[in-house]
Amino acid sequence: MNILIDKFPDTVCVNGKDYEVETDFREWIRFTKLVEDEDVPWQIKCRLLLQWYTDGIPDDLEEAIEALGDFLTMRQDGEESDEPMLPPKQVYSFDEDMVWIYSAFREAYGIDLQSVPYMHWWEFQTLFIGLPDNTEIKQRILYRNTDLRDIKDKDERKRVKKIQEAVALKKKKRRKMTDYEIGDMFA
Repeated sequence: MNILIDKFPDTVCVNGKDYEVETDFREWIRFTKLVEDEDVPWQIKCRLLLQWYTDGIPDDLEEAIEALGDFLTMRQDGEESDEPMLPPKQVYSFDEDMVWIYSAFREAYGIDLQSVPYMHWWEFQTLFIGLPDNTEIKQRILYRNTDLRDIKDKDERKRVKKIQEAVALKKKKRRKMTDYEIGDMFA
């Protein structure tokens, strides 16, 4: 897909059939927050995620969830990546960084995310990725993603470490899964 000439998708493909999905950016921020919520057991979470289908839920639930994940990450149907699937390092949070994200959209694009009636998730993501490097959110992302081992100068490494500590995301408490929840994942 070329976003310069093609419309953003409003469907995902599951086993060769297209299914309409919610596309507004607000709903996908909620989706992300649900996925990250450690207090919701995985089996319940999967059932809740299926609510992003707007015209019926596919029979193959595993593929249905995977298709939603592809939509979330802006991957096209069947698009493969050569890179190994490692969990990405979290460099921003829609909760903790909401002020910086909101203000960056206002500053860079003149978009008020509170009053815009609709914005496609892929448009939001494209604009988010394209925010200028001098915006606060992009600076925070830069520092959170910097590997201190790559900085040779001791004073600079110390300065960056101090900034990283100041802008670090809060550590989430990991909830331990019960034996029943672990068993349900494989049922």
